Amino acid sequence: MRLSRRASLASLVTLSAPGRPKAQPAWPGSTPVRFVVAFPPGGPTDILGRMVARKVTEQQGWTVVVENRGGGSGLIGMGEVARAAPDGFTVLINASAHSVLPATHRGQITYDVADAFIPVTMLGRTPLLVTVTPSVPIHGIADLLAQARANPGRLNYTAGSPGGGPHMAAELFKLTAGIDMQYVPYRGSGPGLQALAAGDVQLGFDSMTSAAPLVRGGLIRAIAVTSPSRVDAFPDVPTVAETLPGYTSDTWVAAFLPARTPAQVVARLHGAIAQALAAPDLRALILASGTEPGGEPQPTFAAVLAEEMATWARVVREANIRIQ
Repeated sequence: MRLSRRASLASLVTLSAPGRPKAQPAWPGSTPVRFVVAFPPGGPTDILGRMVARKVTEQQGWTVVVENRGGGSGLIGMGEVARAAPDGFTVLINASAHSVLPATHRGQITYDVADAFIPVTMLGRTPLLVTVTPSVPIHGIADLLAQARANPGRLNYTAGSPGGGPHMAAELFKLTAGIDMQYVPYRGSGPGLQALAAGDVQLGFDSMTSAAPLVRGGLIRAIAVTSPSRVDAFPDVPTVAETLPGYTSDTWVAAFLPARTPAQVVARLHGAIAQALAAPDLRALILASGTEPGGEPQPTFAAVLAEEMATWARVVREANIRIQ
C-alpha cells in the first residue's frame, strides 16, 4: 500500500527526531529507599525507625531497607547521609543528638549541620524520666533540689552518652535550678541504668523508653517526668515543672534528607511517614512505649529544630561542656 506524501513526511520526522524523554515513575518507583539509622541496633532510635519503615512498606508498597550506621553519637550516620545524593533514596533516621552535636562536636564536623539536611518530620517524642537508686532518700524534685543545695557537687548522675539528649537535659536542669551535680558518663543508656540500679550512681536522666522497664521492675524509682504534663504511662509521677516552673525536655527520633533534595520528594516522604504514624495499630504501639507519635508538618519540625539548636548551644556555652 502506497503512503501519501504527508504520511511519508510524518514518518520521516518521527524516525529522525531525537527520542522523546520517557515519563519517569513517581518517586521512589521500584528503587529501594534506605533508612540510615545513626545508632546501633536495638536502641530507641533503631526500634522506632524500623517500626515506621515496616508500616511505610506495608502502606505504600515501597522497598524500605534499614541500615545501622552507629558511632560518634550519631556523627557517622549523619556524615554518610550528608554526602549522599539528594535524590530521596537515602534517609537519615536520627535522635535528638542531631540538634546537640553542632555545639558539642564543632571541631569534628566538617560541614554545617543546619545547611546539610532537610528536616522532614519527627517519628516520635519521648519525655525523660528522672530516677534515683532506691537507697537514696529522694522522693521528688523538691527533695533533689534540697539535697543538691545542701551538698553542692556531691550528688552524681547518669544520663547516657556524653553530649546526648539526656545529658543535655540534665545540664539544662542544673542551669535552670542553679545547682551543681556531677555527671558520670557511660557508653549509652544501658550501662548507665545498670549502674543506677546497682547504686553506683544516685540519679538518672534517661528516656522513658529506656528507663521504664527498670522502674516497673522496682530496680530504680521514678521521681519526675520532663514533659510539660503528666504522661499516661506513669500518671502518678509528677512533672519537673510542677516544682521547677519552666523546665521541660525530651528526646526525639526524626527523619532527615540531604540538602537540595527536590521539594516534591520531601513532601512525598513526609506524607508516607505521617500516614504510617497515623495508623491506629502503630500509633497505639508507640503510645504504649511512652512516646508521642510525630508526623507534624515539615516547617513545624524545622522551626523546633532551629530553636533546639540555639538552646543547646547556649547550654553548652554556659555549662562549659567539653566532649572528648
